[in-house]
Formats: sequence, structure tokens, C-alpha cells
Amino acid sequence: MQNQNLKELFDKLLKTLARQRWWERLSSPFRRLGSFITSWWQLLIIVFAAIIFLYYPIGGWMMNKIDTTTDYEINTPPSQSATVEMMSFLIKREVSDKMWTPNLPFIFPSYVLDNMPNFQLGLMSAVSNVSSSFAAKVDQTIAPEKELPLKTAAELLKYPGTIWMFSPQNKLTPVPSANTQYKKARKQLVAYNRSLREGGSVFYKSPGDLAYFLQRMSKDLWLSNEKLEAHIREHSSDWVDNRSDDLFYYQQGKIYGYYLLMKALSYDYKDIILANDIYQPWTQMVKALEEAVVLFSCRSSQRRTGQYAGPQSSEFHRLLQPESSAHQPKYDV
Repeated sequence: MQNQNLKELFDKLLKTLARQRWWERLSSPFRRLGSFITSWWQLLIIVFAAIIFLYYPIGGWMMNKIDTTTDYEINTPPSQSATVEMMSFLIKREVSDKMWTPNLPFIFPSYVLDNMPNFQLGLMSAVSNVSSSFAAKVDQTIAPEKELPLKTAAELLKYPGTIWMFSPQNKLTPVPSANTQYKKARKQLVAYNRSLREGGSVFYKSPGDLAYFLQRMSKDLWLSNEKLEAHIREHSSDWVDNRSDDLFYYQQGKIYGYYLLMKALSYDYKDIILANDIYQPWTQMVKALEEAVVLFSCRSSQRRTGQYAGPQSSEFHRLLQPESSAHQPKYDV
């Protein structure tokens, strides 16, 4: 009897030991994982790898939105300026509706982007140039003592687009961000058009002013062309050229901005364009800008195969007509 009891106890002991070995084998990977995670430097490696391989690539891809829509409808009341409204719309689209990326620091995933930031900088440079031109020629008020909104907007739009919170000269000195300054500029543009509607300002239109605007844009585009040609001459033989795409997208944004602003100028100065018999050269000039935008965009492949004739090849004919009945997507300012 004693032998039988000892045998039963021995069997129970063996079974207990077997279960413990099984549990140890099962829990061993989890214990090793817990030990790995609790080690601070190993956890740091995991976080760093997640940032490098997930946060920046996925976040940057989600934020990278270059918009080259060309078929915006111009539906500004005759008492207001379509060009000022277009500038206001572009600022709102790039700064408020989307994220302004050129000034974001490394904590944002857009820090790794270079195409969209350069596109936005180029677009805003076109808006700034036209705004300065309007401030020099158009900003006239009935009450001279009032602050000139176009002049204020032009000064604000000259603010460097790469400033986030601190001065480039002194990293410890807080300064307004580019986003803040551009939003203030948009408020001035909206105020100017509101003043036109209410009769507080007068939009004087003259052939001389239109010629001045075109000269400013032409000079800016010519300087851009010289920069591109100089870069090609100096770096065409380089094995790696990491600045060519920056120049490409900067010029794309600038040409796109000038194209939309030229559409708006067509609306503002259509009577002068028709009266001075410059309808044909004007439409040729604008069509050249349109084709440049198309060339920069992904639709250029369709254009090369003859399947694409331009997004709005008759748009400027419509704008210069006394009556308009076309229906296109509107832009919200």
C-alpha cells in the first residue's frame, strides 16, 4: 500500500513538473519581450525606427497636396476687383484650407517634403508681386487719412514664408509666423473689396496701370527663366542634382499663380483690353501660361499624345464677352 501511495505521489510530482516546464516554455518569449521593452535604449530604437519608417513617410505623403486646378470660375461683382479676390482666395487655399508647409520644423512630417513647400513659396511670390503692383497703382481711397489696405497687404505678403516662430537671425527671439502674416494680408484684401462695394474706395482702371502690372510680371518671369538657365549650365553635368526639383516646383507655383491672376486681370480690365484691340495678343499670352501649367502638371502626358487641348482654352474669350453664361467650379474666398 505504501509503495502504491509513493508511486501516486511520484506521478503527481512528475505531472506538476511537466506543466511547469510547459508554462515556462510558453511564457519565455513574453518575458523576453517585456525585458526588451523595459530596456530604455532598446525602446528608444523602436520609437526612432517608427518615426523614420512610419511617421515621416506616411505623414509626408498625406500632407503632400499640390493643387494646380485651373478651371475656377470668376464671378466677382463689377464693383469689386476680381484680381484682389483671386489673391485672397489663393492665400486662403494655401494657408488656411491646407497646411502652409515651408516653415514647419522637424516635429512635423512635412519637414521631409521639398516639392510642396517650394510650390507654395513660388505661388505666394506671384501673389506678393501682383499685390505690390496693385498697391502702387490701384490703392486709392476717398478718405486719404485712412490706412491703405492694399499697401498693408503688400507689406505683409513680403514676409519670408519660411519663418515659423523664431527669428532666423536669433533663434531665441519669437516673431510672427508666415501663416499669421499672410492671414492678416488676406484680411486687408477682403477689407479692400468690401470697401469698394460700400463706396469707401475707388478702383481706378487705366491702360497705364495694366501695362505696369504686365511689366512687373514679365520681369519676374524673365528673372526666373535666367535662374533656370544658369542652373542648367552650371549643374547639367552633375551626377546628383538635389536642387533641380526645388527650382522646378518653385517655378510651377509661380507660373500657376500668375495664370490665375491673369485670368482675374482679364475680368477686371476686359473693357480696356477690347478698347485697345489687344484681345488676340492677350489671349495668346494667357494661353502660353496655361500651357506652361499643363506642362508642369501630370496631364502633360495627355497633351503630348494629342488628347488634351487645355483645361479652359476658351475661358478668356468668355471673360472678355459682355455677357457670360458659362458654369464652372466656383472658388470660395
